[in-house]
Amino acid sequence: MPTSLITRRSFVHKTSALAVPALVGLSPAVRAQTAREGKLGVALCGLGGFATASIAPELPAAKNVFLAGVITGDSAGKGRAWAAKYGFPEKNIFGYADMARLADAKDIDIVHVVTPNSLHAAHTIAAAKAGKHVMCEKPMATSSAQCEAMIAAAKAAGVRLGVSYRLQWEPHHMKAAELLASGTVGELSNGNYEFSWGYASGLADPERRKSIKQWLLDPKMAGGGAMFDTGVYPVQAACFLTGKTPIAARGLPSTRHKDLFPAGVEETMSFELTFADGFQALCRASYSGNFHQCTTYGPKGIVEILPGLPTGSVFGQSANGKPNPKRLVVNRKDVAAEDTLQLGALLDAFAASITKRTPFKADGAMGLRDIRIVEAVYASVALGGKTISIAV
Repeated sequence: MPTSLITRRSFVHKTSALAVPALVGLSPAVRAQTAREGKLGVALCGLGGFATASIAPELPAAKNVFLAGVITGDSAGKGRAWAAKYGFPEKNIFGYADMARLADAKDIDIVHVVTPNSLHAAHTIAAAKAGKHVMCEKPMATSSAQCEAMIAAAKAAGVRLGVSYRLQWEPHHMKAAELLASGTVGELSNGNYEFSWGYASGLADPERRKSIKQWLLDPKMAGGGAMFDTGVYPVQAACFLTGKTPIAARGLPSTRHKDLFPAGVEETMSFELTFADGFQALCRASYSGNFHQCTTYGPKGIVEILPGLPTGSVFGQSANGKPNPKRLVVNRKDVAAEDTLQLGALLDAFAASITKRTPFKADGAMGLRDIRIVEAVYASVALGGKTISIAV
């Protein structure tokens, strides 16, 4: 771990709400510098819609981190615009080909990799070699071999590697996991978990198609279809809410709109995860419509996480600096839990694990586990739906 991280002053004291009034009357530059005292600097690697709408707007309100730089394929355009908007120096604008220069950026501690799936491994390894801790978006990579290489690179460099499983810090999901572990509905029997969205309808509309992710149609870039896009959410739900890891998987793909999706990019993946104690998770990821489900059953009832608004999402992230409202319902009764800015909470927790030198629960090992589960689902498909044991 770099010495500069060990000797940082406690960010808890420096970011106390009591200190905010003291910033009034100072110049913008001085206010920005003072607000960053004791925090860890984050550089966003990839400036697409997710970084723009969901991550960056939350960092100004974060307690332990601030936006310190960017890595982009458009340094002169996007890079300078971001520097002007968020107040970091232009020296902290990097291109993908020169990430080695991150080693000289002393005010950047963490690189958050937000590029397409197939690039996660290369960008994570480059950041780690430059001595930076890495938060990698999910899915961690497009193969377990890539995940293993990422973990090895972080270990060799002495840096932390986290995976952006933000719902591990989302209060409704956290409270649901606590209630299930405490026996609220008895010994868990089964669950239904689904994250589907209307990508197909967007592709079918010539105007909407221009504004949605085109790389999801490239199996080499995406890793696969809906399973590699939103499929990790049902996997995470089944594992996080039960506190268990599945031992076998079975997959059943379907593509209704063959004119929209090329070979290797399934429109829908239904899959079953089975656990050693007999718990069964029925899961689905699909591009054919907007539907979200997170329901866990036991002999004493049901624990559900539901959208907090008609247009909300069980698994969706906060956006534009505003929470994505959710509801926690236990046996048809609402249980109180707050709505939060999920990406800010995630990065705050990652920064705290670095400065306090404590374990980070959504680490590279968890990301590798989930990709092995995904690989087992695809292996099942290749064998006509045969149940496949999971190597975890």
